[in-house]
Amino acid sequence: MNSVLRDKISSAATAIEIGLGIIILFACLIAGVGMLLNTDFKLLFDAPDYLQVRLSDACLIIIGIELIKMITSYTIDSVVDVMLLAVARQMIVEHTAPLENLIAVMAVGLLFVIRKYLYISQIDRRKPSKREVAEALRAEVLGQDVG
Repeated sequence: MNSVLRDKISSAATAIEIGLGIIILFACLIAGVGMLLNTDFKLLFDAPDYLQVRLSDACLIIIGIELIKMITSYTIDSVVDVMLLAVARQMIVEHTAPLENLIAVMAVGLLFVIRKYLYISQIDRRKPSKREVAEALRAEVLGQDVG
């Protein structure tokens, strides 16, 4: 495969990712506004189950926003963040058995260990494409500032 075709495929994949991110962001905005408009604040004080449902909805919206960050950032750190939020949401919002709680706490601990000791930020940096390198070199030769 030649590099031009590879760059075109990569650009198409990036465009699809951005499109999906925009769709998810739009859905999160609509869900957030809908959640606020449909919340019965009197029930928040009267029914603990209602609060649990609202917390679950809010956590899902937050996970959606973190998913957008994961799609657009290309870092292992963002993947770990989404996984932490998903496990924490399951643990906090759902009523689970003690064994499930123990497994969730161990999963969160494992994710923190991975983040602390196994994550190498230099590996996670996005490499510039050949086109970006060529543009930077051209700008440097012409004496222009590259932003």
